[in-house]
Amino acid sequence: MDTKFKVLAVSLLCLNISGCEYIDNILHPDDDDDEVIVDDQFRSAAQQVGLSDAIITRLCTATDKISVKCISRLNDETNQQEVRVEYAYNDVLHKNDYAKSTTTSRVIFNLPADSAIANFTFENSRDIEFDEGYQYTADEPANFAVATLVNNQNEAIAELTNSSVTTEVSDSKLSNISTASLTNTDYPLSEAQDLVNAASSILFPELILNVTSSSVTMPTDASFEMFTAGHSAILSHYSVTFSTAIEQSWF
Repeated sequence: MDTKFKVLAVSLLCLNISGCEYIDNILHPDDDDDEVIVDDQFRSAAQQVGLSDAIITRLCTATDKISVKCISRLNDETNQQEVRVEYAYNDVLHKNDYAKSTTTSRVIFNLPADSAIANFTFENSRDIEFDEGYQYTADEPANFAVATLVNNQNEAIAELTNSSVTTEVSDSKLSNISTASLTNTDYPLSEAQDLVNAASSILFPELILNVTSSSVTMPTDASFEMFTAGHSAILSHYSVTFSTAIEQSWF
């Protein structure tokens, strides 16, 4: 199918972010038409950090299951222009006998200007709602501080720091967001490329969940299995593009 390229010369407001141009590229193409939308200001900022026109277009192209946001913003803390591309595999629902879970997998490619730290971040976001009448406890497993990047044989190729925030939203709701990053200070260009090329997914440890109720008096395991399909889909579709983008901008 043919791909149409549209260049928008319109400045879009980004709420609550100073100096931000926000391109809402949540593109879910029709069956007969793929569309790529690249804003002029984002393209200019991306070119300044070294990305070519072809790679900019490929980075900002979504699929029917993976949404994309291309963002150019001025970082208030560093006063540097940043190029940020966010990929999301959204709202995957899981259920067990005691709760339901909604999971979103993200990959965030952030390229600050002026030789600041560039990073390639994996994010796993899970919201859990427990069935009525159940009380829950949440504990971190022993390996919770590590997220493991794996190849297609499920072999570990890198261990990254898992930065996790767990929020008890209410007596029946729990939220957890975990992130792990590759940075150009820890991984030089060739090593970062090799990891992105070889990576099939990332394993974020899951919280240990137990529930009790008036009828279930002993703590009962209500944990959810690790979800890897989202990051696998993003890496499978974009790894070649990520590798080329790293080659052009990872300094």
